[in-house]
Amino acid sequence: MKIGFNEATALECKGQSLMADLEACEKYGFDYIEIRFDCVKDYLKDHTLEELAEWFQNHHLKPWAYNTLIFFNQRDEAGVKEIDAETEFIIKVCKAIDMKMLIAVPSFDVKDISVTDIKEEAVDRLRYLSDKVGSGIKISLEFCGAPNCSINQFGTAYDVVKAVNRENVGVTLDTFHFHEMCSKLEDLRNADGKKIFAYHLNDCEDLPLGSCGDDKRLWPGEGVVDHSGIAKALKEIGFDGVCTIEEFRPEYYEMTHDENVKKAAEVTRSFVAKYFE
Repeated sequence: MKIGFNEATALECKGQSLMADLEACEKYGFDYIEIRFDCVKDYLKDHTLEELAEWFQNHHLKPWAYNTLIFFNQRDEAGVKEIDAETEFIIKVCKAIDMKMLIAVPSFDVKDISVTDIKEEAVDRLRYLSDKVGSGIKISLEFCGAPNCSINQFGTAYDVVKAVNRENVGVTLDTFHFHEMCSKLEDLRNADGKKIFAYHLNDCEDLPLGSCGDDKRLWPGEGVVDHSGIAKALKEIGFDGVCTIEEFRPEYYEMTHDENVKKAAEVTRSFVAKYFE
């Protein structure tokens, strides 16, 4: 299994930038990188997409996904226009650097809307976005394990993806999010492994379920996430993708940038060796 690095992991380390992440990920043997929206936009203040494409052409490290198209569903008219504009930008980036996927995150704090209505509207929005990006770009729906997220369990997200019924629409499984809102291994075992487009690796402190923010993430193996159960289920359903580390922990941001990326590579490689080789 290939390993990836999500730029959130070192986002607030001193000296962090897209180029710093690229160089460190290449140095420590990552295969792929998930590029954050804010990092690429900052990069483009002084560089071009052509320069970025040339860098990837001359290195082992390759772009995996654009992270993220934020709050794609349950938007008002102005919000829909924002999503359209951001999607156009993502398409431009993807085509320029040969990146094949974007990750879409649901909206938070929607009030008095039934789960049924949320699903139906999300299906419509994802079909629309699927048509917009075209068959050459995948859309991976990332449910978020928070009580106030409109799509906060794997089962709900997978129901939406099944209803969308497009080859280029699938699910992101983030182990922190899977744990936090009690997603069910049974739902994962019943899924099609080919519809799991992204696999985000992390762990979680031993705190009441649903209470944790992203700052409570840990390196995999240091918390209470059932990695064995999730990995076993993924293997059973034929998942064969990239395992990408994604952390947001303040203590990890206090590390030097080099130390952070090195540690991320070590723990991700060790995790893959333990559960997938």
